[in-house]
Amino acid sequence: MDLEKKLAIYYQGSAIEDDMVKCEATNDFSKIRRNSYDYFHYKEEFLKDYFSIEDEKLKKRYEHFMKILIYERDKEGEGGTRYVIFDYIVNRDFEKSLRYLVYGYEKKYKENVRTLYGQGSIYKVFEDFNKYFSKEFQEYTDKYVDIINNNDNKKILKKMDRDAVIPLIAICSVIKSNKECDEKYINAAIKSFDVLPNLYDTLNVIAALLDKNEDIKNKFIEVLNKNEEYIIDMNIILGYHLRSLDYNNPYKAREKFFKAINYPNDFAFIAQHFDDYSRYDFIYGARDLYLNHKEDFYKIYNFVENSLNSDRYNKNRNNDRNKRIFIILSSVLLEYNDNKIDTNNLKKAVSVLQTIVNKFTEDKFNKYAKRPTLSSTENIEEIFDKDKNKLFDELIDYYTSKKNTYNLYSSRWDSVPEVSLSTELYYLFSLFNYDIPEMKNYKKFALDIFKYLPIQLGIRRYIEVQASIGSKTLKEVIDSLLNNKELNVTLKEILLSYYFDYAGDLSNYYYDYGGKTLPTLYKELRCVDENNNVIINSVKDELLKSYFDEVLNILNDDKFIKDNIASNKNTALDILKTLYNKYNYNDYHLIYTVLENTKRVEVKRHCIKVISDNESITREYVEKMSEKARSSELKGALKNIIKNWNLKKYGDNFRSIDEALEFIDTYYNKNYEKNIKFLDDIHLTKVLYMNGKEADERIFKYIIMEYMNLVEPAKLKDCDMLAGILDTASFTDALEMLYIHWRDSNYEATKKNILIPYLIYSDDLKVDKVYPLVKEFAKSSRTVMAGFIIKCMALNGKNYALILVDGLTRKAPTAKIKEVAIETMENAAYMLDMTADELSDRIIPNFGFNQKGERVLNYGGEAKRTFTLSINNNLELTITDNEKEKIIKSLPAPNSKDDKAEADSAKKEYTTLKKEIKTLIQNQKIRLQKVLLNGRKWTYNNFKTVFVENPIMNIFALKLIWGVYDENNNLIESFRYMEDGSFNTVHEEEYTLKEDSLITLVHPLELDSNTIEKWKTQLSDYEIVQPIEQLNLKYEEITEKDIAEDRINSLNSKTIKAGVLMSLASKYDMARGETMDGGSFSEYILKDTYLNISVHISFDYMYFGMDANEDVSFGDIEFYEIDDGIETLINPLKVNKRFASSIYSIVKSIFVD
Repeated sequence: MDLEKKLAIYYQGSAIEDDMVKCEATNDFSKIRRNSYDYFHYKEEFLKDYFSIEDEKLKKRYEHFMKILIYERDKEGEGGTRYVIFDYIVNRDFEKSLRYLVYGYEKKYKENVRTLYGQGSIYKVFEDFNKYFSKEFQEYTDKYVDIINNNDNKKILKKMDRDAVIPLIAICSVIKSNKECDEKYINAAIKSFDVLPNLYDTLNVIAALLDKNEDIKNKFIEVLNKNEEYIIDMNIILGYHLRSLDYNNPYKAREKFFKAINYPNDFAFIAQHFDDYSRYDFIYGARDLYLNHKEDFYKIYNFVENSLNSDRYNKNRNNDRNKRIFIILSSVLLEYNDNKIDTNNLKKAVSVLQTIVNKFTEDKFNKYAKRPTLSSTENIEEIFDKDKNKLFDELIDYYTSKKNTYNLYSSRWDSVPEVSLSTELYYLFSLFNYDIPEMKNYKKFALDIFKYLPIQLGIRRYIEVQASIGSKTLKEVIDSLLNNKELNVTLKEILLSYYFDYAGDLSNYYYDYGGKTLPTLYKELRCVDENNNVIINSVKDELLKSYFDEVLNILNDDKFIKDNIASNKNTALDILKTLYNKYNYNDYHLIYTVLENTKRVEVKRHCIKVISDNESITREYVEKMSEKARSSELKGALKNIIKNWNLKKYGDNFRSIDEALEFIDTYYNKNYEKNIKFLDDIHLTKVLYMNGKEADERIFKYIIMEYMNLVEPAKLKDCDMLAGILDTASFTDALEMLYIHWRDSNYEATKKNILIPYLIYSDDLKVDKVYPLVKEFAKSSRTVMAGFIIKCMALNGKNYALILVDGLTRKAPTAKIKEVAIETMENAAYMLDMTADELSDRIIPNFGFNQKGERVLNYGGEAKRTFTLSINNNLELTITDNEKEKIIKSLPAPNSKDDKAEADSAKKEYTTLKKEIKTLIQNQKIRLQKVLLNGRKWTYNNFKTVFVENPIMNIFALKLIWGVYDENNNLIESFRYMEDGSFNTVHEEEYTLKEDSLITLVHPLELDSNTIEKWKTQLSDYEIVQPIEQLNLKYEEITEKDIAEDRINSLNSKTIKAGVLMSLASKYDMARGETMDGGSFSEYILKDTYLNISVHISFDYMYFGMDANEDVSFGDIEFYEIDDGIETLINPLKVNKRFASSIYSIVKSIFVD
């Protein structure tokens, strides 16, 4: 864009309200109107443009704009960092321009402005100076390098007072940007500890260089060790700063940083946890540190212990944070009976629990969402006393009412204790078993929590703390609850607390990132076993392991199920699936009770399916309740089950019209006719029986009624059997009239079920007519309707319809449509008793090509010209002119001797074929790449069907090397499929496949180097180029050194271009991870449904529209087992070796050494 035009845009994008012409006409800037909100967001682009200007006049105009920006901001420098370089450009006084960095420092910002995480904008100022005024910048830094390194420097630096860190930041910016910088800068940074007037400021500045220079790091550690009063605060600030490296996983970012620089373990723990001391991670982290690095634990304990009596902490922070930290650390020592505990200071620290009162009295912490006052007393032991606290009822309602559930409990990560009572209980329950007078009132409060709020607060926090802070196993913790007569906690309440946490109304807020993040009690509870080894456990697993019979007794209480389980979707489904799927429980009373009392559709559907699938056990109940049930909906569902059971007597088809009418007489329900009143408005053609006679109108009505009653698209067996006795043409004509009615009513959502029978009984042409509606509805934001059509199309069952749906699993108008298509294919496969991959195999089209891989197009007419289509060795469509016996590039235009209509049809057919074959080949390449990774196998007969009999897939078969395997997945022999239909070994000997052979693509990991080279030679001799990288696939086995905490981290922190990652994701059909603020995402995900493994490839972040040349910092490779939609991290060495090694090698190959 023209730089003059851009200047006008810069005026518009600033706080200046007058237009450019008026501003440029005056030097009296007091007359220029400005917005009260001072801003200019285009500084970087503006500077780039300014320094590219060659026209001096235009340059002066840009400078005029800068003068206006800094007008009345330059007297005291109040504009801050954004105006520093503007001031220098117009005034050319380097050090004076830096006054913006020191304005009001002592008066306004005091200590915090110089902390590590407040320095980023100052670094940016010096980076700009170094970029645009390198000579002046170097003169400035060299001046202060000399001052710091000069032995007679203290007078100058003392006069600068705390602003002496400004030139130190400039010096550090040189070191940050250039590790190989002149030694004098390193020396100045090291010496600054000894000569700058404020050591805390100096520590904060130098902390930014810990990973830049070993000598600086060592000096930093040395100084910090000698000045213990700064150890806690400095490391907390460092930890806070490092979270900015990866906000999604600050723990990992910090751990990676400290490991890379070999930071002291005690300092690293403080930096890792003390900033987030209110999180569950800190509690088990303290216990784990004690078990694994006891001396480091003692050091940290002493630091915190000393801080409790420090004037610095008591004066500046009231020391509540350190008191809470001391409570947790002391609790670990108490649990392990360690005599190093300081009981005197612990008694002092306990006083911080008095702040619990703030949660019930005045709320001083959240001005936007204030808590109501919930207590008329400030004595903590009286808060739950009905007589002393006149607001007792309001208090209980506040913590138990559903309307407050989200605000009180929805946060996955716990709020700071100053705000959250739930978090404050961490510190209270860690000392629950500690009997001292100072704990008496707090103990009374804890007992009251168990008495009045056991499920909402008491049990969950107690189990979390007690199982994670000491040496008790989870069973011992649960027993300690059940056996404590003061608490009076029951197993029923423990079970409910688990479900309140995992599957209750809040669970919708917990499920993010594909189900990986679940509440503590469900999956993340870090306990110890009998040998004091840390393990991951869950309350549910422990309850069913150690108290199975007692849990069953609870679940056999109908009132308990009705009041607590049936109404909650996730709770009910979790209990039912766990008992009936995992534990093979065979008492169906629980299923019946849930079904009769639930209002949740998903729960009803699950119960109905379980009952329907177990006729021998459930028939008596179903027949009884189909008459007695109060709910007409339940009666109808149960009668439908009986109907489907009874259908079995007719077999797969009605043997006569009379048999079908017998069925109609029994099951036709006139009450359902209200759902098809729209039929009265449609002039339907007569529907006939197959014998040509007019059919009973109830049959057609019954079919439409049943489909209109469905909540989700499904193919109904009884309707299919009835359709089987009808004349196809007249039946589909009547359905066509229904479809036209729906179309003409603007695809009314209430009548969308018309589409179910219409598509089930449609031919390919009608499916093709409906298919464009998917994109049309998606484009107009009617995504639900588009998804509905996809599900109906799959019910058609014919190859063409399934091919269209299968295509949407790879290329769809929206991510939601793609998701629906994938789910639909999986459901279709389930209905056909095969996997989604097997279904995709079945529907691979041959596009009318014969066994030789040829298809003839005819131009007709007098000339009768024909053209043979075939697919060449490069998987491209070729045309042979049969009359001239030569290959041509494209079909010719029809001449006077051709039949124009037939020729035009042939050309159109060719265009469509070319497009569809190209799509098919691309899709199959992706699928075969996945097979190479996961080793999905075909039986001998399926291999023949897919790769031998299909002329297009046959070409793939010829180009690839296959393997035959035994039932234990051991390679028996590698072979190649030949053009004559035989199979050859690497020694070019014919190989006979047995009928029970299991076949897949052989992986180079399974072959020795000699065999690989021989195969390569054989392919080369036949001039065969492989369609996917098979024999040349680079692979590298994963070793223990590549793994940390069950993640491959050997590529961590390496830099890669965004475009390279995008290409990798596209090639292997990976999906983006969760979209975060601003459209960014931080991982690609590859899900393999054959192995039930999900691979997560993480990086700092990327975003939509990102430049392909931007650098991205790579993270880890993680493998997750998928079980019922829940992903669990698994060590890569436990994953299928072929798959894990391939993924690792493929990812590693994109990095250029």
